Amino acid sequence: MQISLCKVCRVIRINKLTDYGIVIAVRIAKEESERLHTAREIAEDTHVPQPTVTRLLKQLARSGILTSTRGAAGGYSLAQPAETIPVARLVEALEGPIALTECSNTVCSCALEDYCAVEAPWQTVSLAVRNALETVTLADMAQPSLALPLVPLGGVQA
Repeated sequence: MQISLCKVCRVIRINKLTDYGIVIAVRIAKEESERLHTAREIAEDTHVPQPTVTRLLKQLARSGILTSTRGAAGGYSLAQPAETIPVARLVEALEGPIALTECSNTVCSCALEDYCAVEAPWQTVSLAVRNALETVTLADMAQPSLALPLVPLGGVQA
């Protein structure tokens, strides 16, 4: 998972393409029907550039999150109900394994591994992030009224 610390807002962020991919999946999930959605329609509704939407739709389809139908009446739809798709699956489909640092994975190839005292704590933090992303589903993301209030990092008020 590619993340960075935002110097202005002091939060951990996923990359922009993953954010767009989740926005696109949420857009599809908001319509309960099994109707097909086109890249053009999604781009217009989300204001994400159409080439980016097309690329992300293909990536989500390759991962099995979306199904793709070709042809003039073709488009994309969810492969399964939104309630069964955890956000962690979307992140993994778009970025790969969820890990905050190189040593957050069970197999670390860091040159400092033999001398590192922070590998286990980072793995604990990474697991907590992964568990949080497993708890929230695409259906939850599609219903912002159900969203939990933001909790400031470190207990500092924003």
